[in-house]
Amino acid sequence: MRSGREHGKPRTRAAFLDEGGGRAVTFAAFDTEVRLHAYPDDGEAATSPSVRMRLDTALEACWERCVWFERRLSRTRPDSDIARAHAASPEPIAVALETAELLELAFGYCERSDGRFDITMGTVTSLWDFHAGRIPSSRALAQALCHVDYRLVQLGYDAHGAPTLAIADPATILDVGGIAKGYIADDLAKIMTAHGIGRFALNLGGNVLVRGGRPDSACAAKSVAQAAAGPVPPTGSPWRVGIRDPFGRARHRAVVDVVDGSVVTSGLHERCFIRGGTTYHHILDPTTGMPAATDVVSATIVAARSLDCDGYSTTAVMLGAAGALAFVEALDGVDAVIVDDADRVAWTSGLDGRIRVIGR
Repeated sequence: MRSGREHGKPRTRAAFLDEGGGRAVTFAAFDTEVRLHAYPDDGEAATSPSVRMRLDTALEACWERCVWFERRLSRTRPDSDIARAHAASPEPIAVALETAELLELAFGYCERSDGRFDITMGTVTSLWDFHAGRIPSSRALAQALCHVDYRLVQLGYDAHGAPTLAIADPATILDVGGIAKGYIADDLAKIMTAHGIGRFALNLGGNVLVRGGRPDSACAAKSVAQAAAGPVPPTGSPWRVGIRDPFGRARHRAVVDVVDGSVVTSGLHERCFIRGGTTYHHILDPTTGMPAATDVVSATIVAARSLDCDGYSTTAVMLGAAGALAFVEALDGVDAVIVDDADRVAWTSGLDGRIRVIGR
């Protein structure tokens, strides 16, 4: 997780009334744009001073939490947990409970991916420049690959029982950017719930998490009838989450219905360049350091937890279309939408009746 802003501090602005009748805030964090929307319960209106205060307080708490996470997890901010662990390597340093929990959870995704997802791939990705189109030499890649192994990241406890982090190999680069936004989105959802917000939509640069169904006209009509009895839990229709067309046609390739859950897409289109007629994309194979050979152009994971979406999306790309569908089908409560290099769209059985494919 890198940041070009002053020590990773996001920019912010005051919450505003959004077109869905809720309150929203947007700011820059985690090298992307974050958009958070909080909506009133059925029978409430965001224009009510007390409701507005509750929604805005929740949004402010989420913003403050994002500032805290960026300061802890940034690879470039010198006082972050990650940067301090690199500076002290191979000795352990004290870290936040959340940092330790994120890494412990990340180890599980690394293991279940059979090495396809590895939080130490920063050792290799740092050699590539997808903006300038720089390809590292075979020698540089071979040297870097010797230091790629998530098991070199070690968690422990100090004498007081506080968590510690050690990077056993000083040449290993730990980068949690491939999984942190999912963890953070789940954390923000807990904050929303703790503030009494039952309907919200969070978008951390493409990591989408929604709760409570979307506000719509049917819901509004029902709210009017129930207003006299006071607020009731949100009962809106499913959110319609679009999956970007990976072939760059500035539209969606499919739309998934989600009431409560998260949707995250990994695609070859996100960062790539062409050199000598060959396309080089940013999803790198930990065994070669080169872009993964796959027929998957876009892999979208749908799950209750955003962490699961982040943790499995890269693996799904690398497995290839058939392998990805079989892998995700075996996961409890996790689904996938795969777009292959022939522009065919396929999905796992849990999305039957919840997905609409948009034609060419």
